[in-house]
Amino acid sequence: MASSAQNTTSNTMDNAAPLAFVFNGNELIVQCTANNDDKEAAVNTMNIALMNYRKFNDGKHAAIVHCKNSQSTRYWITSVPYAHTLDKGSFEIIRTTAEPVAQPPIVSQPIHHQKATKIHIRRPRNQFIIYRQWMSAKIHANNPGVTAACISQIVAQMWRDEKPEVKSRFKALADEEDRLHKAKYPGYRYVAGRRNPQLPLSKRHLTQNPMTVDERLIAAGF
Repeated sequence: MASSAQNTTSNTMDNAAPLAFVFNGNELIVQCTANNDDKEAAVNTMNIALMNYRKFNDGKHAAIVHCKNSQSTRYWITSVPYAHTLDKGSFEIIRTTAEPVAQPPIVSQPIHHQKATKIHIRRPRNQFIIYRQWMSAKIHANNPGVTAACISQIVAQMWRDEKPEVKSRFKALADEEDRLHKAKYPGYRYVAGRRNPQLPLSKRHLTQNPMTVDERLIAAGF
């Protein structure tokens, strides 16, 4: 051990020689040589010194260390962190002021996994679907009593007779929708499924795919 900066001695204790106070750097070490070979009796005698060490050393937990390589009756009192830095082959920690913290018993709780919800991703609309939605809404607004089947027949005929430049405008809308769809769902793959037979044809796309502002602006030029 390094040379001490300060070394003082206290009064004699029962079963123990006087205590020597030594500073190793900033670490205070209390040295004690017991008067007998009874380790338990010697440690019990040093209990008061152990508690006083903690009180006057900023509340640090203290430890009683037995010096193996010296006489069997040689002991140290030092802080717990410093005691753990000592060579375990030369020093043995006998007692500390640190009490183990009682941990609450671990009670296994059943894990409830939330049921995964399948998210339905609608595929992008083609040029005819966009055209049909816009034209169906226009026909229905002008003819409230017309049936969905009749509207479908009218729109199909109008599409067949539509000018190429008109169809190209709706194709541009469909291409842009397809581009945005791929950017949002890069791994999307369309899987054909059943349609709901109870859902009218006019509402399969119209209610869930309302016209965008761009579509209304383009359509307003016709």
